[in-house]
Amino acid sequence: MSWSACRRRRKPIVARVCASEGFTLLEVIFVAGVIMVLSGIAVPSLLRGRAAANETATIGTMRVIHTGELTYTLTCGAGLYAASLPALAPGQFLPPDLTANLTPMKSGYTYTLAEGPSGLTGLVDCNGAPLATDYYVTATPLTLGTTGNRAFASNQAHVIWQNTAGTPPIEPFANAGTVSNVQ
Repeated sequence: MSWSACRRRRKPIVARVCASEGFTLLEVIFVAGVIMVLSGIAVPSLLRGRAAANETATIGTMRVIHTGELTYTLTCGAGLYAASLPALAPGQFLPPDLTANLTPMKSGYTYTLAEGPSGLTGLVDCNGAPLATDYYVTATPLTLGTTGNRAFASNQAHVIWQNTAGTPPIEPFANAGTVSNVQ
């Protein structure tokens, strides 16, 4: 029986309690509290999972950059390396999202590629870009602790190094403190 029908009857034959349709304020507050507690538990796990996924994608991107440099070296660099990410674009050695500018952002990380400690050679590649005898590539999280918990770096040796302090490891690479190689 609806509430309005219950109110219209003056003398019910059987004593009934007329209930309203819907929820009481107390029930709504209780459900909102339960949702808030569950959100408080789930959100940190979601953020940790997202950071871990960004780090995994970044390691994969570092490997893509190594492959691009190797292909470049064999086809356009005359045995030498590109000194910047945009230099790997003309021959399609890397995808456009990595070669659009000097420091592209992808999967919560900023990437850089520069000549290594030996510097530039003074020679140019098949497209007129400067060549280097070695290279140094880094990936730094946009927001440490949110988009990633580790920074990465590598060079022509193709070993990826990580730093849990959030700054890219510097050359010469060595296992020490917060710096180690990625297994």
